[in-house]
Amino acid sequence: MPDTEIRPFTIEVPEAEVDDLRRRLEHARLPSALPDAGWQDGMDPTALQALVDRWLHHYDWRAVERDLNKLPQIVTTIDGQDVHSVVVRSERPDAIPLLLIHGWPSTFAEFVKVIDDLTAPREPDAPAFHVVAPSLPGYGFSGPTRERGWNSTRVAPAFAELMRRLGFTRYVPHGADIGFHVASDMAHADPENVAAIHLNLGGVSQARKHAADPTTTAAEAHAKERSALYATDKSGYAFLQSTRPQTLAYLVTDSPVAQLAWVAEKFHEWTDPDSPVSMDDVLTAVSIYWFTKTAGSAARFYQDGYGARMPPRGYVECPTGVSVWPHDIVPALRHWTELDYNVTYWADMPAGGHFAALEVPDLMVDTLRSFARRQILGA
Repeated sequence: MPDTEIRPFTIEVPEAEVDDLRRRLEHARLPSALPDAGWQDGMDPTALQALVDRWLHHYDWRAVERDLNKLPQIVTTIDGQDVHSVVVRSERPDAIPLLLIHGWPSTFAEFVKVIDDLTAPREPDAPAFHVVAPSLPGYGFSGPTRERGWNSTRVAPAFAELMRRLGFTRYVPHGADIGFHVASDMAHADPENVAAIHLNLGGVSQARKHAADPTTTAAEAHAKERSALYATDKSGYAFLQSTRPQTLAYLVTDSPVAQLAWVAEKFHEWTDPDSPVSMDDVLTAVSIYWFTKTAGSAARFYQDGYGARMPPRGYVECPTGVSVWPHDIVPALRHWTELDYNVTYWADMPAGGHFAALEVPDLMVDTLRSFARRQILGA
């Protein structure tokens, strides 16, 4: 019989692991750097040193662990893989089941700042949600994947099964980065139960797909310019993760500074400079990867099928809401999006970037509520 048990989960990093991290940080070997070294070369040396110092002397993993454990968490085994998730049920009888799906280099903790407002809104007429925030297979407390093939088309039915086991029907997947691919594939994998999807839609693949098309608007020119910059200067991480994830795994699993630099660079590059991700939020993401030893399996997601390696997806007929954040890698464009999705809600957001739930959590809550009012509640 398949194991369908849902088990309570508590984060409990052994003290020996915390002590080991401290020792490694105390004895870290940092490379030399040119006098003018900066973000144009990769992880800025001054910024890295500040993060290392904070991780070692001021960041309190045990306090973070206690805060995360205030959220109800479960783990269950689906398709041979453990799946960890936060599950917070609203007290409102009209609450909408909402599946929040993170991407790389993020974790489920990206959504901690929005959960309270989503599940228990202060305004009585605001939509309320039951929130499910899983860790992608191969990420964080879902643990390393045990076999190849965990791409978005495989995660989608696994997350549909997660929602079924939790008793949720007619639910809304929301996703960013990898998460928007999983949410899109869930519209195909579970059409009977996916009421609508909401995406923080990035336009990297869009701009690449339409690169040879005649450019007719300033928005198209801007998207293509941003896409070209990404391809030539900012996508090396994706090429390495999709071709040699095991080599990378040796580096970031053995050196916390390597893990920190690999992740923190992206939290800097892909965010709104007016609403940067805090140092402690970066360190929480890095700590989760470090303690769970999942950096390698997270990278392998790119090898298994992501970005240019993704299997083709048909038109998404499910009602689709899109929120576009101006400082994402490449902002999506509506007329390109409508070629692939049944777009019923579109919001060009005034601020924020790739990690909107961390950068501008109030705006993230607002757009999810607006989408729910229009698409689910018909208001």
